[in-house]
Amino acid sequence: MKLSKTWISIGVFCLLAVMPYFVPVLERFRILEWHRITASIDAWKPGAFDRVILKPRLTMAENFHPAGGSTSGASAANIPLPPSLLTGEYVGKSWPVRDDLQQILNEPPEAVSLQDYGCGMNHFYAALAHTEQKEPGAITRISHFGDSPISGDLISGEARTLLQDKFGDSGHGFILISKPWDFYYHENVLMEGDGWKVNSPVLPGGRGGEVGLGGASFTGYSSSAYSEIRTMKKGEGSAVGRFDIYFRSQPHGGSFLASVDKEEAKEYSTQADTKASSVVSLSVEDGGHKLRITPKGDGGVTLDGVALERNEPGVVYDTLGMLGGTVHHMTLFHEDTWVQGLQNRKPDLVILNFGTNESNYGYLGFPEYVHSYAVVIGRIRTALPGVSILIMSPMDRGARNDDGDIVTIPSIPLLVAAQQRIARTEAVAFYNTFAAMGGMGTMARWYEEHPRLVTGDFTHPTYTGAEQLGTMLVNALLKGFDEYKKYQGAPPCVPADEPVPSEQKPEGAKR
Repeated sequence: MKLSKTWISIGVFCLLAVMPYFVPVLERFRILEWHRITASIDAWKPGAFDRVILKPRLTMAENFHPAGGSTSGASAANIPLPPSLLTGEYVGKSWPVRDDLQQILNEPPEAVSLQDYGCGMNHFYAALAHTEQKEPGAITRISHFGDSPISGDLISGEARTLLQDKFGDSGHGFILISKPWDFYYHENVLMEGDGWKVNSPVLPGGRGGEVGLGGASFTGYSSSAYSEIRTMKKGEGSAVGRFDIYFRSQPHGGSFLASVDKEEAKEYSTQADTKASSVVSLSVEDGGHKLRITPKGDGGVTLDGVALERNEPGVVYDTLGMLGGTVHHMTLFHEDTWVQGLQNRKPDLVILNFGTNESNYGYLGFPEYVHSYAVVIGRIRTALPGVSILIMSPMDRGARNDDGDIVTIPSIPLLVAAQQRIARTEAVAFYNTFAAMGGMGTMARWYEEHPRLVTGDFTHPTYTGAEQLGTMLVNALLKGFDEYKKYQGAPPCVPADEPVPSEQKPEGAKR
């Protein structure tokens, strides 16, 4: 009997699907693993199958040691620089970061702390001190920009939970109007939408320009386009007292309709003489609610996102991740539009958490990389003079070598070293995620853990791994906050490099 093409295709697919279960080197391509499926069911929450929930979160400030053990100062003191880190055609070739690299490779995980160059974190710590005292209106806002682990609200979701547990829940924070890409989630918030034209520099065919605070904008013309954002029934971020809708005012702009729960929709016009980033607020009774937004159909409307807040002292933690994002993508945002978005949002701490995707580049020049950070940091300071800025390094990232072993890819420590150099030069804070989680070879150890802390791509953390990373970040922030209080608002900090003379700064950089 002659088989049809359909059955032949099905057979080939099934063969390819089962091969990773019998060929060890193909293990990362396994579609399903039973222990992950059962763990996801046992600890169900929205997106569990996608995010692989594996075990309960850690308790903040418990004695945490990276998986696979920690490296003591004695054993790490004389680690040589692997030859592969200084050769090859990849990002970081010939970068002038050898001294920083040696320090990073020698730093024991338990010794890693937030490096506050020039006391730039004091603004954030001062805001947090008012919040801790529960002063009326004392809301501390954090805006965390990053790549895919942040786009999925993984590390940031755990950090939000821990900080709100300790200081109070002032709302979930900023959310894009709809999913701009598949891997876009928010802890304890449900969202859906359709009918929008999405613009983002990280999307295929996307461009920069006026993309709003979170790196994406959503334009709708027909009333068939819609977005719904709904809080969960319990947990941090489950209550909201105000929806702040971020949109684009512009000539010939249409109107949109916004309704909360089953109330009658209110109409808001985006018509204006000039383009600007604008915000309209819908106050509601504190609690769980659903917001629905649709274009009226009388012209194009462009929306950027919605911030969920409460009128309670506490912390708000914005997740602003871009799938496939890099710090260079942020330079493609229209400067005035993004600056206005930051001014409307008013964060006390801005975190820049990139490097995962840059590590894939075949080549990236050091001056270009430094320039991108200088431009972004300059724009943040233009929008919010005195705001705290933190460069958070990428995690370890692994790949199998010719022997089948999982090893750190060479570009990661070089990127981390470069980011530390940039932080010191720009007088902003730096947190070394790579060293804190264990440094070289961490992904191999995390992949062998039970349950696993990293997925089969040796790049993205599982839900459990993200909990550990979020816990480490929060503990580093709290350690700095404790120092701030200990020294009554004037803690010792790491000296920054001498600033580059203005005529030598890359064009577009501001201080």
